[in-house]
Order: sequence, then structure tokens, then C-alpha cells
Amino acid sequence: MPWLALLIPIAAWGLSFPSIKAALTEFPPMTLAFGRFVLAAGFLTVVSLVKKQKMFIAPKDRGSLILSVATGITLYFLCENNGVKLISASAASLIIAGIPILTLLADRLVSRTRLGKWGVGASLVSLGGAALLVGTPSASAANPWGYALMAGAAGAWVLYLFTMKPLQSTYPNLTLTTWQMILGAISFAPFAWAEHTQWSWPSAVGWGNLAFQGVVCSAVSYLLYNYALDKLGMRTASLAVNLIPVVTAVASYFLLGELLGVWQWLGGVLVLGAVVAVGLNAGSEGKPEPSSPSPLPDSEPRSDRRGE
Repeated sequence: MPWLALLIPIAAWGLSFPSIKAALTEFPPMTLAFGRFVLAAGFLTVVSLVKKQKMFIAPKDRGSLILSVATGITLYFLCENNGVKLISASAASLIIAGIPILTLLADRLVSRTRLGKWGVGASLVSLGGAALLVGTPSASAANPWGYALMAGAAGAWVLYLFTMKPLQSTYPNLTLTTWQMILGAISFAPFAWAEHTQWSWPSAVGWGNLAFQGVVCSAVSYLLYNYALDKLGMRTASLAVNLIPVVTAVASYFLLGELLGVWQWLGGVLVLGAVVAVGLNAGSEGKPEPSSPSPLPDSEPRSDRRGE
């Protein structure tokens, strides 16, 4: 079940890039994010009421909850929606595929986990792949700010992975995700209002893209991803994002007619290859130093979780 729960949001998020690209022709970036999380918040609030889910968050944990929203929702979509507007959906998803490498490096800084030769090598290969992806002639027509914004989105997601850990061992997944969607919608309200002069009534396709992003990509996918993150651990959950570009590339070709250049594909393959190498060798070389226990959640079900 945790693996299935992980694969569903990965597929949805892969499809979300061409969906966002299409929706941005009818919605301003932050208005799209606001509408997305209003729908997600409404959907999960109804689910919580039906299940009679307890929604209490202790005062001492509210700061961590707000930080998870600020990183994994507000900052992430502030960067992503504006970034996808400036570069192709496929290129944007390939940059997001670098999240596992960023997670590895962040884990080294936070928990002093040894990188090992595979970690160092993969980091260098991934860096070279990113350079090819961004610096090739086929990418020169794109706005460089688009790549910078997508890199910011990847960094925001890594921060989200770390901020979720102290919350997951204490609160049910549905409680956390519902609050994240509600607070995420509130956080986007002022950004959306700042774009009100750009508002216009969208088409049926535009509403469909918004509904898909709100219900499937946000409400359902965050719920499933948070569950998988808790059960499988931070590294496994972050490594799974290497599947997103595959879904995005296929969907972007059929839905948007987008194609990447040869050198960009080579850069993407290097990034994904580095991620796979890290995943295959994480178990043997990712051990923390004795003086600083690893903050990564284990893969066993926790006995101290409150009832789902």
C-alpha cells in the first residue's frame, strides 16, 4: 500500500506540469495556485467531517505545520507556477528530478550522514546534467529565470521533507494534509488578489485543469504522498520523483507538442542516472555518524501514531 500510495501522486504530479502549462494561458500563476488549494481544502474538509477526524494541532507543533505549508506549498508553487510559465513543462519536471540529490546533500548538512563515493559522484554527475539541461542551445530561447525558479521549487520541496518529520509521528495523515491545504489556500489569497486585474472567465478546459490540480494533484496526492513519506522514509519518497519527468515528457508531447533537444535529454538522463545510483547504494553508504542520529523516518509502522 505505501508503494501504491507513492506511485499515484508521482503519476499525478507528472501530468500536472502540462496541466499547469495549459492552465496558465487562462489563469495568472498565483490565482491558479489559490484556486487549486481552495478546491483541495474544501475536498479534504468534507472528507474529514465525514470521517469525524479530530483536527486538533497542539500549540507547540503549529509552528512546524506553518513551516511545512510555507515550504512545500507556498514557496514551492510560487516558484513552480511562475517557472513553468517561462520554460517547457518537460524541462521543468527534469529540474524537479534533482530533488533526491538535494535531499542527500541536505541530509549531510543536517544529520552528518556520510555521502560516500556514490553520493559525491552522483552529486557531480547530477550537477553536470543540470548544466547541460539549462545551458544547451535548445534551452537558450527559454527565460533563464524559469530555470532558477524551478531550482527554487526543488529546494523548497527538500525543506518540506524535513519539516514534515516531527509532525508525522504525532498526527494522523488526514489531519495534517487537511490543515496544509487550508493554510495553503489562505497563504495564496494575497498573491491572487494582487493579480485581480488579470482575471478573466476561463473556459471549460481551464476549469477542468483547475479541478484536476486541486482535487487530484493536491488533495489526493498530498494525502497519499504524506502517507508514503511516513511509511517508506524521506529518501525513498524523494527518490520516486525521478519518475515524474518520464510521465511529463510523454504527456507534454501528446498534449502540448513539446519536444526537448538531444543535449537536454542527455542532461536529463545524467540527472536521473545519478538519482538511481544514489537509490541503489543508499542502504550501504548512507549511514549516519554515531554522534548525530539520522533524522530520517524509518520504514516500520509507528506505534505512537494517533488513530487515523
